[in-house]
Amino acid sequence: MRPSNAAVVILDTKPMKQMKFQTKPITTIALVFLLITSVSSEAQRTPTPNLVLLSTSRASVTFEDLTAELERLPEENRADLLLNKQRLAKLLDNLLVAKTMAMEAERNGLQKQPRVAAEIRNGVEKTLSKYRREEIEATAPKIDLLPLARELFVTRLRELQKPAMYTSWHTLIKLKDRTREAAMERAQLVKSKVDAGELLEPIARKLSDDESVAINGGNIDPTPLENFDNAYAAALAKLKVGESTIVETAYGIHVVRLMKMTPRYRPTFDEVKSAMIDEADKAYKQRVVDTYLSEIRNDPTLKVNVEAIDSVRPKLPEVPPPASARPVRPF
Repeated sequence: MRPSNAAVVILDTKPMKQMKFQTKPITTIALVFLLITSVSSEAQRTPTPNLVLLSTSRASVTFEDLTAELERLPEENRADLLLNKQRLAKLLDNLLVAKTMAMEAERNGLQKQPRVAAEIRNGVEKTLSKYRREEIEATAPKIDLLPLARELFVTRLRELQKPAMYTSWHTLIKLKDRTREAAMERAQLVKSKVDAGELLEPIARKLSDDESVAINGGNIDPTPLENFDNAYAAALAKLKVGESTIVETAYGIHVVRLMKMTPRYRPTFDEVKSAMIDEADKAYKQRVVDTYLSEIRNDPTLKVNVEAIDSVRPKLPEVPPPASARPVRPF
């Protein structure tokens, strides 16, 4: 298959007697997309490393090449890319272009140029360093992770626990354009309707000054007290489910009803044990790697050539002293 020779037929919209068929080369990425879109699930097979995914007379892209490229992505993002046909086609196209150019560069001897060779060596060293780190983590001595997991649980308990959540309904009577007495009188009317069991949303839509009432009917989703105005939160905390009260805040006067309260949830160690052990495992392996890196950085044979390092730094021009600091020349 040679994508560069592939063509699509385009129908000319001229009158019938002048109509001609024209061909237009199709790009590699478009061809890949068309092919992987039309393939059936029955035609798919278990890939092997040397399975050719894309090729021309000059280069080919294998499953192994694709796997190596996917290693550059976070593991959680790889499946999404493979499921997205357009992104996969684009990636395969980029790989084919890169491999073709790399083979031509090698044929032209570019890898022998000092700066190119240094960059290649640098890339190899970074790749080997990455896999050496993985090897260190994989071969770390096995330990009992339970004590470290418990330690992490204690230090993270505050963020693991969930605060009490309050579901409420309210009507806001603003003090703007009315006296405080008038606002309080309206609040008392609202509360009497609420306590009498009238439907809450119609009350809010008719009597509330809150701009969001048309959308939420005065209902406020489950929210921790710390996210409310202090006065509103204090009033809400004193209510039992189904009770209502009047409270004044910086926004105006509210009629508040507590609809539901979910108590604070504080997990036990056993409930989060599995997650804590996973975190302990990561923390332990990070400590092993940090110890290894520390040994490299504190190698007693380390020598620093300060003059050589200073020689590669760009030299900035000297800035003349300000005029006020210059000596005054006598006349």
